[in-house]
Amino acid sequence: MGDKIRNAIEGGTYHGPVLQGREIQYHHHHHVAARTRAPRQLASEPDVFVDRHPVFAELERAAAGRAARSTPLIVALTGLGGMGKTATALRWLHRLRRHFPGGQLQADMSPHGHLRPLDPHSVLQGFVQELGTRADERPAGQAALEAHYRSLTAHAPLLVLLDDVVNVGQVRPLLPAHPGSVVVVTSRMPLTALKGRYPSMLGLTLGSLDREASAELFRAVAGEDAVPGAAALESVLAACGGYPLAVRIAAARAGELHGLGEDPAELARELGDHRTRLEALEVDDLSVPQVLGAVHLSLADGPAALYRALGAHPTPEFSRDLVKWLAGNDTDARTLVRERVLEVAGEGRVRMHRLVHDHARSVADGRVPVDRILEWYLRRAAAVERLVSDRWRYGPVFTGPGEEAGGAGFTDAAEALDAFEPDRANAVAAARLAHDLGRYAMAWQLAEALRGFFFRRKYHPDWIEVCELGLKAAGACGDDLAVARMHYELAFAHADRGDATDAGTAAHHYREALRLASAAGHARTESSALEGLGLLALREGAPEDAAEHFRRAARALDGLDHPRGRALLTFHLGRAHAAGHRHQEAAELLLRARRMFAELPGRPDRFNEAKSLWHHARARLRADRPDEALPNLDEAVTLIAACGAPKEQADILLDRGDLLATQGNHPKAETDWRQALTLYEQANSAAAERARERLS
Repeated sequence: MGDKIRNAIEGGTYHGPVLQGREIQYHHHHHVAARTRAPRQLASEPDVFVDRHPVFAELERAAAGRAARSTPLIVALTGLGGMGKTATALRWLHRLRRHFPGGQLQADMSPHGHLRPLDPHSVLQGFVQELGTRADERPAGQAALEAHYRSLTAHAPLLVLLDDVVNVGQVRPLLPAHPGSVVVVTSRMPLTALKGRYPSMLGLTLGSLDREASAELFRAVAGEDAVPGAAALESVLAACGGYPLAVRIAAARAGELHGLGEDPAELARELGDHRTRLEALEVDDLSVPQVLGAVHLSLADGPAALYRALGAHPTPEFSRDLVKWLAGNDTDARTLVRERVLEVAGEGRVRMHRLVHDHARSVADGRVPVDRILEWYLRRAAAVERLVSDRWRYGPVFTGPGEEAGGAGFTDAAEALDAFEPDRANAVAAARLAHDLGRYAMAWQLAEALRGFFFRRKYHPDWIEVCELGLKAAGACGDDLAVARMHYELAFAHADRGDATDAGTAAHHYREALRLASAAGHARTESSALEGLGLLALREGAPEDAAEHFRRAARALDGLDHPRGRALLTFHLGRAHAAGHRHQEAAELLLRARRMFAELPGRPDRFNEAKSLWHHARARLRADRPDEALPNLDEAVTLIAACGAPKEQADILLDRGDLLATQGNHPKAETDWRQALTLYEQANSAAAERARERLS
């Protein structure tokens, strides 16, 4: 043939099969595409799922715009552990899976808890293998492995679920390359850095279920036969607070009780008591305490200490200023918000879920947080009280320089009263806590410090309860003058409410205050008790008896520098003379009182200036001098408007409206009556009916 063919392999070392041939035709096919397979890693979707309709609406809107995207859609579902983030993700992803030929990948990013987050490199190795690359074919380096993963995921859209992510660094290496892909990340934290890197990320927070969804979930898990009666069911659902994990556990326990022939309503008793609630929400590996304990253990020292301190608070909702006061900074509070331990509850307010608060209470530190919390409410109330009135107080919190809690910085009484309004229930709870824990000095001082707020806003049941606690606490302290002051405060609260039985109760406490103050030789409290008895006599239609009480009260102040007390007694004596038809004397005393209030050292008392002008106008009307009444009513309306006293403001407006009506000015009269009605309703005053009668 003449051709010499040499067919040999020479030199080097060769591993694996070797192909030898004279002519080889090689047709190249993309190796990665040939080897890639579509994994099916998604866990089963939950068999019971309720609510989350707004969340699914957002998810569907995001998915609808997927075709126009140049990068994968990233969805971050955040919320407290046990809120159903994984269940929500699986429910949605199973709806989508038929549209994703690239398959589905799923990984638990912190299987050993948040303190030991999984290295994304190990997850990436598993993903690459699941996509068809054998272990011996994997690139060795991190960068090469990430590039290989992108190559594997570039050809078809796929779904990726990264569950329980702890930090953003776990996410980035696991993002697929195909722009039509969807990545769902679940985490307790908001993953702000991920949003910064991928601005189109959709972030959704899962909160508690509403009552209807909670009931639906309970019935589905327990079975209809195991659902307790309506009252017990409501109690159970209230205890769970819409926390899905808690509802599931409670429902499972109800089903178990029913299966054992026991009454599922027993759950209501266990869950109704915070001392047994957490224990009742633990069944095998389903455990609310375990989930919340993991949250607590994953916190750094500062936020963890704050978590425990907030457990000592008597309620699960509080001011952000209190949180900063306890922590000594705002950073730890922000951490608890990021970790979903705290939820924003309105401007300047945060709250814990009641079960989170129960857990925080169970791990709370001892005495110090309680005392710090009580101190905050005492100082806060004292800051309000100082702006409302310059009256004399006995409590040590008022003898210092007036340091305010939480940087209150109120500028006037109206602002202070409005700012304190959201803490009303908490202040009452703080007084109960102080009494129940034996912090007696705190308890009676709180009663004194809250007087201005309760007086202006007319929350009489709360006011009386706090004063009764203060009276018991003062007695436990063995301080007779504190006891006298608490009798006086309790009398004042009853007298201001003015119900059918209040006059007798108020008189009793005023007399006790007078007796104890006289024995202690405390002239200010003697004078205040006599003043109170005079006001009761005036209300009962005995102006001469009232005037005598006021004169005795004034004599008790002889030798004391107490200009405000003298101004008040002048005002009251003027009212007594007006009631006794001594019109000229009444007018002179009331105008003198107005001047005395205006000239008080330090600052004028606008509230009592307005009241002096109002009663002077009333006295002029009794004297048939309406021409002198209207200008004083006009000025009183202007002065009282800035005092944060809706009841008294309404009283003055009602009288001015009456006077305008007698003068034929019905449009302006109706305006005053309507404003009075609004203010009476704001103050929950029964006097609102008087305004309604005039408008009918």
